[in-house]
Amino acid sequence: MKKHFSLNLIGFFGVLVAGVMIFLTILAATGSFHYRKITLTIQTGAAEKKYDGKPLTSSQWFLVSGEVAAEHELIVEPLGSQTEIGKSENAASIRVVDSSGLDVTEQYEIIPKYGELEVQRSKLSFISESAEKIWDGQPLKNEKVRLVDGSVYDGAEWKAGEYASPTDVGRYHNTYTITITDPDGVDITEKYDIEREYGDLTIRQGHLLLASGSGTKEYDGTALTNDECRIVEGSVAEGHKIQMRAIGSIQEVGFSRNTIQATITDADGMDVSDLYDITYNTGLLTITPRRLTIQTMDVTRPYYAKAIADDWMLIGGSLLEGDELSVKTIQNSEDALYSDEIGTFDNSVVYYDIINKNDYMNRSGCYQIAFLYGTLILTE
Repeated sequence: MKKHFSLNLIGFFGVLVAGVMIFLTILAATGSFHYRKITLTIQTGAAEKKYDGKPLTSSQWFLVSGEVAAEHELIVEPLGSQTEIGKSENAASIRVVDSSGLDVTEQYEIIPKYGELEVQRSKLSFISESAEKIWDGQPLKNEKVRLVDGSVYDGAEWKAGEYASPTDVGRYHNTYTITITDPDGVDITEKYDIEREYGDLTIRQGHLLLASGSGTKEYDGTALTNDECRIVEGSVAEGHKIQMRAIGSIQEVGFSRNTIQATITDADGMDVSDLYDITYNTGLLTITPRRLTIQTMDVTRPYYAKAIADDWMLIGGSLLEGDELSVKTIQNSEDALYSDEIGTFDNSVVYYDIINKNDYMNRSGCYQIAFLYGTLILTE
């Protein structure tokens, strides 16, 4: 009896386990039952570089969050690749295997975050050289261009061409084009960010000599000018216009250059004076002193007598309005004679000045004075 009872009990449990397994299988098959999956967040690497014709990749990856079971292995293979200018995701193959190599990825909820692969245009900077000459009717060129910043990748080549070649007088940019080819001769210029700086091509008209007029007058208190101005040698180019004027001025006794102010403009009104080698033959403006003649009087008096105050007169020339002449002779100068001197002397002038009563400026230097002396006789 005991043996039959044990067999029956084992049979019962066997049927129960089989029933449970069948039940779970049915639930799983109908979607009514789910295993709780482990969430894994995986980040692939990002990278960037300048264009070099080769693919950009990144094999890096990181498990950002989550954890695989001890008996499982996480395998991540980044597959992204970017060769041309632009951006793309660094996508990856992600799977989980158990110790026997069986794929158990379905037991995990995987959230991929892909890094960015970016290939950028390489920046290149070029500059052309300058040149200049005097106009001769022939085009001016300078086919020298330098790469001043950046580089093309190994095997690639750059070449400049289509240079500017002006003929007329003026200043021009020394323009050019740049072409870049790969080792197979394929044009890859668009793969680069190219900056161009231009030198100047300058064609000058040549020598130009300008002259201004001269002038002379006697001092009269007004300014002396002469606006005469002309081209003596050379000419301006067709389409160019010269504006010139003499701007010299002098008002006091002396001389100064009649300086010239000149500007040359093109058809657009732009200043192109520096396209000309301009020299100046400036006239001379001269103001001579105003001439006066002063006569001192004959005076006879005892040496101890009071001096005569006004012992002179203006007998030649005239003073300008506002100018006042002061004269001191030896006769009325206490410092010129000893108090006990007796004898005959020239009644010479020991001091004079000319002051303008309006501005109190000394104008003596603007006059040239001739003196005629009377006779001074001092008696006992």
